Amino acid sequence: MVSESFPLLGKSIREGRFRTQYQAAILAVARNGRRVPGKIGDIVLRPGDTLLLETHPNFVERYRNTRDFLLVSRLDDSAPVRHERAWLALAIMAGMVTSVTLGLLGLLEAAMLAAGLMLITRCTSASSARRAVDLQVLLVIAAAFGISLALQKSGAAGMIAGGLIGLAGDDPWLTLALVFLVTSLFTNVITNNAAAALMFPIAAAAAARLEVSLLPFAIVIMKAASASFATPIGYQTNLMVMGPGGYRFGDYLRLGVPLTLFTGVLTVLIVPLVWPF
Repeated sequence: MVSESFPLLGKSIREGRFRTQYQAAILAVARNGRRVPGKIGDIVLRPGDTLLLETHPNFVERYRNTRDFLLVSRLDDSAPVRHERAWLALAIMAGMVTSVTLGLLGLLEAAMLAAGLMLITRCTSASSARRAVDLQVLLVIAAAFGISLALQKSGAAGMIAGGLIGLAGDDPWLTLALVFLVTSLFTNVITNNAAAALMFPIAAAAAARLEVSLLPFAIVIMKAASASFATPIGYQTNLMVMGPGGYRFGDYLRLGVPLTLFTGVLTVLIVPLVWPF
């Protein structure tokens, strides 16, 4: 909580260079029990404002008894980022990618080894690793793989692919564009992995009917599954910034839809040139 002797009173957070002076990032500001709207950097601090900070673990001890703040306390169950082992985590990740690229290890083996090294070197804790596993997301992905297999076995993938080809008039470029469009719609309401799993058998059936290569369709699905810009539930980071940034659902649609269309046009135009039909 900001005191009356706080040196940055009357200045915006950006103008006062709060982050540089206190080595802490302000995530939100509350005044009279309510969050102050607007961009964090434009907020002018007043006495009594409550700041939600992301800081180094020693911030509490350093500023607990200063006159800048009336109260400094740590949030329960908070897990501040530990930057001192970042270089070690980057080295482990680089080793994992290198071993897979050179064919020394399979992807699963390399990932499991890297995860073990992260725990052994204390880049993360076992409890943090367990909390990072989102069982709901895993269930959605597993269900998507089941639905994907059902689409193949039942012939539904072929029927949907036939519908896409019919709309595209047997044109591979237009079929590719429709695959991007449908995949991007899926990825904005379910996970990107699930969207890719659902669309792959449909794209494979479409490529087989058109008697063209599957590779450009697979690349387009990869790009479209990552184009989760249009909704806050499309990806975790979208949802993370929604509250602190004061965004609404419509903000994502207003900016995300044009960005998705721009990405789709570039993808559909470039992919067949690099990976021909």
